[in-house]
Amino acid sequence: MSINSVEDDRRPLLSQNSNSINWSSRRPPPRNNARISTERLLRNPVDYQSISSGGILPGIPDVSISAVISRYKYYSRLAPSGDTSFTMPDHVVPDVFLISTVKEEGGSQPSWVTVFSLWNTMMGTSLLSMPWAINQAGFATGVSLLLLMGALMLYTSYRILDSVKGIKMTGDVLEFSDVCRYYLGRWGEWAAWSSSLLTLLGGMIVYWILLSNFLYNIVTFIYHQAQGRGSDMSSTTDPICLIKENTTVTNSSLPQHDSMFHKYWDEQKTVPFILIAVLLPLISFKSPTFFTKFNAMGTISVTYLVCFAMKNAISWGIHLEFHDTTSPSYVTEYKGSFPALTGVAALAYFVQNCALAITRAQKHPENNVRDLILAYILVAMTYIYMGVIVYISFTLDKSCIEDNFLNNLKDTNVMAFVARIGLFFQMVCVFPLLMYIFRIQFMNTLFGSIWPSLKHVFGLNVLLVVVCVLFAVFLPSIGKIIGFVGAFCGFSYAICLPCLVYMRKRYLEGALRAPIIAFHVVLIVLGLANFIGQFLIL
Repeated sequence: MSINSVEDDRRPLLSQNSNSINWSSRRPPPRNNARISTERLLRNPVDYQSISSGGILPGIPDVSISAVISRYKYYSRLAPSGDTSFTMPDHVVPDVFLISTVKEEGGSQPSWVTVFSLWNTMMGTSLLSMPWAINQAGFATGVSLLLLMGALMLYTSYRILDSVKGIKMTGDVLEFSDVCRYYLGRWGEWAAWSSSLLTLLGGMIVYWILLSNFLYNIVTFIYHQAQGRGSDMSSTTDPICLIKENTTVTNSSLPQHDSMFHKYWDEQKTVPFILIAVLLPLISFKSPTFFTKFNAMGTISVTYLVCFAMKNAISWGIHLEFHDTTSPSYVTEYKGSFPALTGVAALAYFVQNCALAITRAQKHPENNVRDLILAYILVAMTYIYMGVIVYISFTLDKSCIEDNFLNNLKDTNVMAFVARIGLFFQMVCVFPLLMYIFRIQFMNTLFGSIWPSLKHVFGLNVLLVVVCVLFAVFLPSIGKIIGFVGAFCGFSYAICLPCLVYMRKRYLEGALRAPIIAFHVVLIVLGLANFIGQFLIL
């Protein structure tokens, strides 16, 4: 981390034996009538994303930094577009205040780190729903749509990376919402902000449902082992088909649970509420830096699931039948419920809200487009592999595939138990980060501070937890939730806004032509149709 001066050689003095920074200058700034060029008055850009990365600046608390950055962005936006003569007063923000997360000038992040970061960001809960999504669309249709959706989301991500070029505005373009405000006005910024919050909320709801599911099955596995039932029930790893009656899921292949245990340990009636005691203290932390240390668990979990799926496929074999409609292995090439897949895919490929942040640290920015393409190819390969390998090896009727394919494995399956344990602890670490990002975006926009008061933060946390618990109790279907959230955010944030920004940019350049308008209008219509399609398949 470094602090660079903007005027003369003034730098903040950091006492070696103190935890505070003296913002006094090494020599006082000129206060006479001497002319200082506009160029020398411009302040360096502030990258506020380092707030959540830990180790920001020695001796400066996170809340102080965020307050300075909030004032910086406020004064930067008071200036008319392109006006570089309007700068922050010295009494509001110190002359020298630059926070750099990963890079100094020019960046230091190699291309392979950029590709991996993009891949890791897009790998999420959609991975568990891919076999179910392919079944909803049909085998051939599902694979084709995954490729097409990947290409569409790649194009709009590229448009977001390209949108910051040529922007002349005071301060640094930190987010795509800043780009939307520059080209589309205040409504564009608010549209980007609300879409981003909805994406985060949808992710939190899905996480709560999955955490309830994983915790339920983990404890059930331990209970069965303690009762001595595990040895005779785990002799086979064949998949099972769940029977759904009156929203209560039972398993015809497993013996009836002990009545008392089942009464107090229910996936929908009790476990979502028990999770409150686990997660509410964690989401109340002021800084999430502790949880960022466990980001590598996401990569480990994905790697384990990939190997687990391959192991099951080798054990089960391939079960595909394209002609005999009476066979349980019969595969349909096309189904009218394909919007379920396109909705899931829209969220699976969603990286538009952080593409700028990830590529900003690139050592060679000219490689950003190449790295983005490579990342999307790897993501598409991972999703298609996971969906296809489970789908073609599933031994029962394909309609039995659950929107969380781990539910098709017995709760006494040891490898499934290990997968659930790993995913549970990973999501316990990621959930507070989602809450933190939601909180800083929500609070900073409405109150101008990421921590207006403990009362505000606690009230928001309770409200979000209540929403998550209600979905986990009454609508624990991650496939439908991912589909709706993905379709809406894919339409609004990932497709509509980048296309409108690009057309507005070409218009201002005098280069907007009819083919460009037609092409991007078609993309927007496709995004809207995807969202409407989620209602048609209910």
